[in-house]
Amino acid sequence: MARHDAFPVQGQILGVKLDNGTRVTHGTGANIKIPLAGFPVTMHELYTGHDEGAKLSFEGQFGFIEFHPDCRLPRHVHMIRDEATGELEMLPERILVLNGVGVTELCGEYFVVAPGSLVDIPPGVPHTWNACPAGVKLPDGTVSDGRFTMIYNYSDETRFFATEQTELLSRAEEYVAYEGSLQDIRFPVMTAEEVVSRAHFVWNKELRQGLELA
Repeated sequence: MARHDAFPVQGQILGVKLDNGTRVTHGTGANIKIPLAGFPVTMHELYTGHDEGAKLSFEGQFGFIEFHPDCRLPRHVHMIRDEATGELEMLPERILVLNGVGVTELCGEYFVVAPGSLVDIPPGVPHTWNACPAGVKLPDGTVSDGRFTMIYNYSDETRFFATEQTELLSRAEEYVAYEGSLQDIRFPVMTAEEVVSRAHFVWNKELRQGLELA
């Protein structure tokens, strides 16, 4: 099972940090706030503004994607190329699963991502996404229906750099561009049964296995 650590932020434990550096914040793993006494409003703060003492800045592309089971993105990393030197620089990515259930591959391992989760993917993590197939049941009774909405944000203007690599890249020079058909490195076709048997998931402050079929 993937190694992970609780993620301390400003004296709190916020989300779950995987051994590849990706942080997933879900449920009570967030900073739960009641901002105004007497009003029925609860804030689920997924990021406090600091990441182990360093601010993450996302000023690049921002938008959303509606996923269904046939999307199956090819495996990739995000980088920018310096126009003057031609050198590549790896970029982080921030993903919010707004609704529905997603499934992601991070460094060759699969993770189901519950609605309302924030996924901060650091530079150099080869990854890909798809909608979780219909029929996977989460601990709160939510059942995947084969669709989810992803909100994405990059720290700079970037594009998909396709790769067959699954290991964590520590620097851009380690990146190997995939020259074959992108069909070959798409998220695999997975049944609900395969997701249940192969995928981890973050639930509140824990990294788990043991999803069920509806």
